[in-house]
Amino acid sequence: MQIALIGWQSGGKSTLFKALTGMDSPFGEEAHPGIARVPDPVLDQLHDLFPTSKKVNARVDYLDVAGLAASEKRTGFKRSLINHLQGANVLAAVVGVYQHGEMPAADLAEDVVQQVTDLETEMLLSDLQVMENRVEKIESSKHRGIKVDPTDQRAVEKAHAALSEEKPLREVDFDTEEAKALRPYGLLTQKALMILVNFGEDQDGEGIRSAAESELQGTLKTMEVLNAQLEAEIASLEEEDRGEFLEEMGLEAAASDRVIRSSFALLGLIRFFTVGDDECRAWPIPVGMAAQPAAGEIHSDLERGFIRAEVVPSEDLLRLHTLAACRDNGLLRLEGKTYVVKDGDVMHIRFAV
Repeated sequence: MQIALIGWQSGGKSTLFKALTGMDSPFGEEAHPGIARVPDPVLDQLHDLFPTSKKVNARVDYLDVAGLAASEKRTGFKRSLINHLQGANVLAAVVGVYQHGEMPAADLAEDVVQQVTDLETEMLLSDLQVMENRVEKIESSKHRGIKVDPTDQRAVEKAHAALSEEKPLREVDFDTEEAKALRPYGLLTQKALMILVNFGEDQDGEGIRSAAESELQGTLKTMEVLNAQLEAEIASLEEEDRGEFLEEMGLEAAASDRVIRSSFALLGLIRFFTVGDDECRAWPIPVGMAAQPAAGEIHSDLERGFIRAEVVPSEDLLRLHTLAACRDNGLLRLEGKTYVVKDGDVMHIRFAV
């Protein structure tokens, strides 16, 4: 999963990137990547059962994209920036509202809404230009007698109509084939949007959230409020010192954990586990994925040669300590290729190629 941080200049994007990844974002780079491991207490407990194995947490790839200048509003994203963003699953809009001194949360919420609206406009303009170019090419092909894929044409015309009405594509109901046809275009407003409000220490973050959320509701959209500078300081602490500091600051968890949890919920992701003496690993997959394609997340050979999956809920394995005990108690099941994987399943794939 890749999350791209976007936003206006001076919104605190690079500071937040450091809080999320522990890495500095070099000045002047158009896009800078970083990695964060997904904290997973269940994986930690499973690893305790197989202490000689390598523990592999799921990972999130972050991308810190150069901030947009206010002087460039209503021009759309530059093509070079769009190229960086096309591979992202989530666009995280970092919105800075950290003025000094106390200000009413409602006033700051208006600033949040305006910044997000302006950013959404840039994405709409970028997508509209892509679709206008595609519509022209389709029409040109038809006039020259070149056969046009009807699904592609339907999807493009539907997307173009919505964008012309300033409607983000994440709020348009595309069928499976239409969504697949649009995927190669990397349209920005079709991607899940996370809003990360960076507020100052004198502001009421939760007040800003509650005042802004009602105006920013939409499909595949969520919001987190945080203080990027404080979160960067938390990220720089030794792990054993973070818990006490978070408690002192009245924070449930560090921003790195909260953003990852929100992104999993936003995309409808769960995780299953593979365990053994060589490796204990968490694998993120979409809700509703069947066992055979889930096996493909491990390796394409496992999907191609899938026979059966041995499945046990992680809570049963943690309670009984061994796979053999789970089998003896009738808890280790054999499931076929259409079995829908559940969050927390421990799976071993039987296959032959």
